[in-house]
Amino acid sequence: MLITRLLTVAILAASLALPAAAQDLQPHRAVYSVSMLEKGKPGMGPPGTYAFELKQTCEGYVINQRMRLEVEGNKGSVVSEQTSTMTESRDGRKLRFEHHSAANGKQTSLLRGDATLDDEGRGQSLFSEPEGQSVALPTGTLFPNALTRATIQHAKAEDGGFDTLFFYGEKVKPPQSVNLVIGRVPKRLADFKLPEGAESLGENRARIYYRGAFFEAEPKGQTGEAAYEMSSLMLDNGIELYGTHEEGDGGIEYRLTRLESLPKPTCN
Repeated sequence: MLITRLLTVAILAASLALPAAAQDLQPHRAVYSVSMLEKGKPGMGPPGTYAFELKQTCEGYVINQRMRLEVEGNKGSVVSEQTSTMTESRDGRKLRFEHHSAANGKQTSLLRGDATLDDEGRGQSLFSEPEGQSVALPTGTLFPNALTRATIQHAKAEDGGFDTLFFYGEKVKPPQSVNLVIGRVPKRLADFKLPEGAESLGENRARIYYRGAFFEAEPKGQTGEAAYEMSSLMLDNGIELYGTHEEGDGGIEYRLTRLESLPKPTCN
């Protein structure tokens, strides 16, 4: 589903070759307005909402997400909602996830489980829902926050881009292959303003723009084409300002409208 894949886009970026704990992320709560795209241009339909929360603990990070979209279906409009909660260890080796999807208030899917990586970067994900399912995680697999931290590191090193594997448990399938290119901030986004009252979170922060192409590990038809593509503008503390997701002729664009800082824990 498009709504599921947009949540993939919102938590992106990077490479296991860089230290997972090298880049701290800014705990925050953000709200985005979401609009539809048709062939890369603004489309029709009511706006949606996307809420994102990143909490920091002494052991790692907790991500809470909620996406709500109203889309036209064969039998009229459908209100799609997805909520996700993910807890990731600070070293990027453990992930606990729970993903709920619903249409018009009725649950359509539920995935829940844990994933771990060993010292060599490979491991396994065990699902408790659907019960008894598992997925092997090859060497180099990244979880959401490890991905984001490493993208920031690559951008600061002016690497230009990289390839990696990405997994967060949104389906019982192997990790996706990701090709990510870091480039200049487009002119149309160069003056993107932070919401009123949150300006201090962007002070003395570099802006990072990147595009990513996602490929299924077991593609149907073996066409070599990306399952979907995305773009993102974020600060070098992990706060995302703007993003897009494009699949075929359709897509979604989201813009930051509200932002607040969350406290960091006091740890021994």
